[in-house]
Amino acid sequence: MPQYQTGEFSCAAEKLYLTDPMKARVSLKCRHSDGSLCIKSDDSITMLFIS
Repeated sequence: MPQYQTGEFSCAAEKLYLTDPMKARVSLKCRHSDGSLCIKSDDSITMLFIS
């Protein structure tokens, strides 16, 4: 699972969504213990991750 910087992630997530909008998913995970937010965007083949 490749990890991206903010600008790279938004471009890659947009490209993933435009390829097939019906299969694209986005999930957010907030960890209060260490104050982090993880964003994951994927379809059934490709997964993008930013922390």
